[in-house]
Amino acid sequence: MRYLRSTLRFLVFATWSLIVIIIIGFIQVLAAITGNSEKVRRQVAHKLFNIFLRVTHKILGMRITWHGEKPTSPHVVMANHRSYADAVVWPIIGWGANLLGTIWVKRKSKESRRATRAAVKDRLENGYGIVIFPEGTTAVGPELLEYHKGMFYTCAENDFPIAAAAIEFEDQNIAWVGNTWFIPHAFKHFGARKINIHVSYGPSFRNSDAEQLLTDVRNWTQAECLRLRSMINKQNS
Repeated sequence: MRYLRSTLRFLVFATWSLIVIIIIGFIQVLAAITGNSEKVRRQVAHKLFNIFLRVTHKILGMRITWHGEKPTSPHVVMANHRSYADAVVWPIIGWGANLLGTIWVKRKSKESRRATRAAVKDRLENGYGIVIFPEGTTAVGPELLEYHKGMFYTCAENDFPIAAAAIEFEDQNIAWVGNTWFIPHAFKHFGARKINIHVSYGPSFRNSDAEQLLTDVRNWTQAECLRLRSMINKQNS
């Protein structure tokens, strides 16, 4: 039954994704013909993609409980990373990421880091937030991995606001770690009747000291991940 449910969900998800891709493609062509600006195109795409995500949550059986207040102004959202499923919670998957202007960073390249700073500044000034997973990879948790420092220096140097965020899945086994194959893992976990997820937004952090900024954001996220895990365990005991 679990694998049948997974199969049906992924078929519906694939169909829904194709429909949205066609709609987005039509908008792209129409925008090019009418001479609409990149800004207008991105605004429309962003709204459609948020609708795409809300429907996707229902299709895949994802039930998200939100805690705290989402930032009302553009922020760099720094979140912990648990699974490929995180990408369905945040609007940064596949074609959607490219369409919305995801910033890809080569950490070892000075030119890439310089371009990243400019891109982040442009994105925030145009009213868009950015989601970053500073751990750089997934972990079962609730303990966090070490955070990469680069973007914290970028935020500190440019006074970019950071919104700390924490995500915990009720089923910790959904974390995709080790040498587990993606397809069997995804079919197993998306076959559950519900995928319960808790997402918390924390305070806004600003600091010209990058090391302190990293420490403050990571400490809040670590404490919140532990709190969410404790709450989930109590609910299921």
